Amino acid sequence: MTGIDLIILILFLVSLFFFGSIFFKWIEKPDDFFVAGRLLPPFILAAALTATNVNLYSFIGQAGKAYEQGISIVWHTWTGNMALVLAGLFVLPILRRLEIRTIPEFLEMRYGRPMRFLVASLWILRLSFWLGIVLYTGATAAMVITRSGEESYLLWALIFSVITIIYTTAGGMWSVALTDTLQFSLMLLGALVFFPLIMTAAGGLKGIARSLPPDHLELVPQSGQLNWAFILAIFLLGLQWACTDQGMLQRAFSGRDVRTVARGLVLSGVQTTPFALLWYLPGLAARAVDPGIKVADAVIPEMLVRFVPTGIFGLILCGLLSAQMSTISSNINSAATLFTSDLYLRLRRRPPSPGATLLVARLITLVIGFLMIIFSLYARQLGAVNAYLLLIGIMDMPLFVVAIVYGLFWSRTTIAGAFAGYVSGAFMGALSVFYLFAGHPNRTTIATFISAATALIVTPLFTGLSRQGQQGQKQIAIKEAFKPSPEEIASGRAFHLFPRSKKGKTVVFIFFLSLAVFITAIFLGGLGFNRVAAYLSVGSMIIYFASGLARLNYD
Repeated sequence: MTGIDLIILILFLVSLFFFGSIFFKWIEKPDDFFVAGRLLPPFILAAALTATNVNLYSFIGQAGKAYEQGISIVWHTWTGNMALVLAGLFVLPILRRLEIRTIPEFLEMRYGRPMRFLVASLWILRLSFWLGIVLYTGATAAMVITRSGEESYLLWALIFSVITIIYTTAGGMWSVALTDTLQFSLMLLGALVFFPLIMTAAGGLKGIARSLPPDHLELVPQSGQLNWAFILAIFLLGLQWACTDQGMLQRAFSGRDVRTVARGLVLSGVQTTPFALLWYLPGLAARAVDPGIKVADAVIPEMLVRFVPTGIFGLILCGLLSAQMSTISSNINSAATLFTSDLYLRLRRRPPSPGATLLVARLITLVIGFLMIIFSLYARQLGAVNAYLLLIGIMDMPLFVVAIVYGLFWSRTTIAGAFAGYVSGAFMGALSVFYLFAGHPNRTTIATFISAATALIVTPLFTGLSRQGQQGQKQIAIKEAFKPSPEEIASGRAFHLFPRSKKGKTVVFIFFLSLAVFITAIFLGGLGFNRVAAYLSVGSMIIYFASGLARLNYD
């Protein structure tokens, strides 16, 4: 990295620090800090969601996995985007109408306070670990790019985290959302500049096809670590993420109304789908250029050093850091929201003043930042993608089952059933990863199915054995949230989960039909019909997105 590149990087970091910090004056009450006063318009909401979801885990970790395993890792992003559209149309409108800040807050409405405390406590640690993974990818990239050696890892981790922690602590969600919009533009610009350079070095798509082993180019493989079963598992995990991930939901809850939330999520899911090729194809191109790189997470940084000229290199580095810092800031803010809303406020006998609540939120933001640095040292031992898949395979699916599947769609579920389902699902996921299938290359895929199946079975079983309570006002409010509120109807911006018009119903039918065809295509890949599965899965996915976008125009 030359002096010009270093100057560009320093100017970027200083500008981001000041731009993010000026929103300190916008924070007058807790809702301003946590959900930007619920005033974000669709464009900023979509940009913030995309910037949060596309990060150095994508550009470094997933590109490295494509280098190592092949193109089928692209479904990690594509199925997540499909889930984002599904959640935006049919799940998030319900949660937005409840005006909650967190999923644990919903769990208290549905099941009771103990469930809220349990999930909030575990998810603060879970978000901290995820932040450690993102920080690890940034520090690793910096080590390789600057050739500064292993001993500089902690220094780079501190540099990248301190600036983000400071402006997130000062400006809360306003800083996060508006800096995310800026960072999204820089991230996209950097990717667009780097993409033609690495593709040219590899000889284009033809050069990649000639150089790579055939199994690297199978979109729906029958075997291997990223096989058809992995695609189904990552789709399930994508549904969980889109419906319950605090980092993503907090942006959605910041939308000004239900229709804005639906539009923001659908637009984010659709626009990120073609962008995914900007980090997966460079991973394949790097394999064609140099198949001998041993550490997958070092592949893209190594290619940057080799092929990007001075000046442009600094610009691309700013784009990569934007991807990382937007994710760190949003998830730190989310963890602070979980602690403040679900633990601090609920444990106090008397409601604290808005000023005291903001002070606690800012202090816990600093604590989460410290935990992020500690967890990044552990993530370094596992690798980015492996660490993330391990985490979500254990903890995330049981929460999706008890909060969304049974919490929203089965009114009989009791707190005993939900508690038993969540704990047993997480336990079986951990048991599968660390003991039953510890040596299996697909242990995370297996753990995902086992943890989900356990929660699906145990929850109704314990519900049947426990006493049914009477429905309270909060549970009635959940039922009412399935319908547009009187305020929505009066404003002319009502959003029905299922459209009332004939054209709208037709579009929704096409939407679910394309989803069914997609799932069928993945099973065909498992039966060995790889070429048919590839065409059918991509074609049905395109129709799925098109019908999802069209749904926004009918009600």
